[in-house]
Amino acid sequence: MSARRTAAILAAALVAGAAAGALIVTSDHLDNKLVWSIFGQLVGWSFIGTGLYAQRRRPDSRAGVLMVALGFAWFANAIAASNVPLLYTTGQVTGGLWGGVFLHLVMTFPSGRIRSGRDRAIVIAGYVIFTLANVPALLFATPGDLGCDGCPENLMLVTHDESLVDVAFALQTTLYAGLFLIVLVRLALRWRRTPMLERLQLTPVYASGMITFLAVTIAVSGGGDSVIWPAFVATALLPYAFLGGLLRSHVARLDAELRASRLRLVEAGDTERRRLERNLHDGAQARLVALAMQLGHARRVADSDPDRVPELLDGALGELRTSLAELRELAHGIHPAVLSEKGLDAALYALASRAPLPVTLDSDNDGRLPEAVEVAAYYAVSEALTNVAKYARATRADIAVHRANGTLTVDVSDDGVGGADAERGSGLRGLADRVGALDGTLSVESPPGHGTRLHVEIPVTKAARPE
Repeated sequence: MSARRTAAILAAALVAGAAAGALIVTSDHLDNKLVWSIFGQLVGWSFIGTGLYAQRRRPDSRAGVLMVALGFAWFANAIAASNVPLLYTTGQVTGGLWGGVFLHLVMTFPSGRIRSGRDRAIVIAGYVIFTLANVPALLFATPGDLGCDGCPENLMLVTHDESLVDVAFALQTTLYAGLFLIVLVRLALRWRRTPMLERLQLTPVYASGMITFLAVTIAVSGGGDSVIWPAFVATALLPYAFLGGLLRSHVARLDAELRASRLRLVEAGDTERRRLERNLHDGAQARLVALAMQLGHARRVADSDPDRVPELLDGALGELRTSLAELRELAHGIHPAVLSEKGLDAALYALASRAPLPVTLDSDNDGRLPEAVEVAAYYAVSEALTNVAKYARATRADIAVHRANGTLTVDVSDDGVGGADAERGSGLRGLADRVGALDGTLSVESPPGHGTRLHVEIPVTKAARPE
C-alpha cells in the first residue's frame, strides 16, 4: 500500500471518528455519552491503525484490509445515536454492518480470503443477519419497544404490535444463536485440523472472536447493560488479537520458508557432490589410472626394450596433460579462477564473451567485494545467461551491475519470449536461497512476449575481504 493511500485512509479515519464522536456527544437518547465518544472511537481507530500496520507487514494477506473496513463499519454504528429520525432508523440497520465484517475477518483469518463454499455461505449469512435481522422488529416496534423511550421516531414502523415485536426479537435471537453455533463448530473443526504451530496464531483470534460474538448474542437476547460492557471490552481487544495472530502467522511462514530453503540447499549440495564424484571417477580418475599403468609398463620394458621408453613416456605425458586440463575444467565449474584472482567484473566479462548471443555488460563496481557477494552475483548472472541461451529465444542480453548505498544490484535482461517462472526452475530457486542467505532478494519479471529481467539485490557487508 502506497504512502499516499495510507495517508488518505488515516485522514478518512480521523474524519469518520470525529463525525461519530459528534453524533454520540449530541445525542439526546444515549447513556454514557462520554465513554462512548472517547473509548468507542478508540476502538474504530485501533482497528484501522492495526489494519494498516498489518497490511504493511503482511501485504500477501487481506486481513489488514478487512481490519480497516471493520474500523469504518464500527464508526457507522454511531449513526444510530443521531437525533434525526431518518439517520436513527438507518443506523438501526447499518449499525450491525461491523458484525458482518468482524465475522468475515474471523472466518478467513489469517489469509483474509474465503477458503470454501461453506465459509462463503457463513460469511454471507453473517452480513445478512447482523444487518437485517433487526428489520422485522422495526416494522412493528416503537422506540419504547426497542428499549429507548427518548429515541427519535422509527420511520420503518408499519403498525404497532407488541406480539409481533416479541416474535421478531425471538427470531433475531434464534438467528444470532444459530449462527454462533455454526461458526463455533466450523472454527473448532478447523482448529483441530491445524498443525500445532499454526494453532498458536489461531487460538487468540478464535477465542477473542467467539467471546465477542457470544457477548453480542446474549446482549441481543436481552442481557442488558451487564453484557453490553463486556461485549464492548472484548471488541476493543479484538484488533490486537488479530494483529498478534497475523504476525505470528508471518513468523511461522518465514520459519517454514527457511526450513524449505535449508532443505533445498542441502539437497543441492548433495547433488553437486554426487556430480563431482561422478566426474572425478569417470574422467580424471580413469585417466590417472591409465597414466599409472603406462608408467608401470614403461618401467617394465626399460631393460628389455629401452627404445620404446621415450614413446611410452610421451604417451604418459599426454595423458597427464589431459588429466590436468579436465581437473582445471572441473575446478572452473566449482569456482571460476578468474573470479578469485581478478574479481567480479573480470569474471562477468568472461561469462559475456562465452555466451552464444551478444551480451553487453554495464558495471560501475569499484574494487573487490566480499567473496560471498561476488560468488552469489556471479552465479546469478551465469544462471540467467544459461536460461537465456536455453529457453528465451532472445537475440541479445544485457547485464547491469551497480553498487550504491551499501547494496549491490544485478540486472540481467533479454529480448526473448518471456514467460519464465522463478518458482518452477530449480536453478533459480537455488539462486534465491543463495541470495537469501546473504539477506538479499531475487525477483523475476517475465511477461509473455516481452522478455525476461532478473533483478538481484545483495547487501554488501563492511567486513574486509579475506586475502
